[in-house]
Amino acid sequence: MVHNICQRNLTETEEKNIAHFRYYYDSKRSFALIGDHVVVGLSEENAGDLEKLKQEAGENMSQMLQYPPDFTTYVMDDMFGLVSMDYGIYGVSPEILSKEELESGHMNIGTALAVRSLCLDACEKGEIIAINDEGKEG
Repeated sequence: MVHNICQRNLTETEEKNIAHFRYYYDSKRSFALIGDHVVVGLSEENAGDLEKLKQEAGENMSQMLQYPPDFTTYVMDDMFGLVSMDYGIYGVSPEILSKEELESGHMNIGTALAVRSLCLDACEKGEIIAINDEGKEG
């Protein structure tokens, strides 16, 4: 279930990115959308408790800004690039990767740093736009 936290209609981009990460997580993990193309993966133990999920997302964003962030890149099967950072922060490339990136299986550094910047900007802003709560299994 998607909880709209921002008290406005979600944009087409925001809805697309929620769908992107639901696909990546196989609809088995809760996450908070914190910016265009950026989410915070949330722990299963807080699933089903919206207030705890919001608190966890806020804490993870804050932690990200306190330490120099490492990141790892992935080429996903839908041809987008994924940047994985500490504290469960993930960013997806706004565009499908280039032919060269897809053929090599590696994001180029320019694309990776652009997505990393989106992640850091979203953490600095500190806004939770929506929470996709997969809830706890029976």
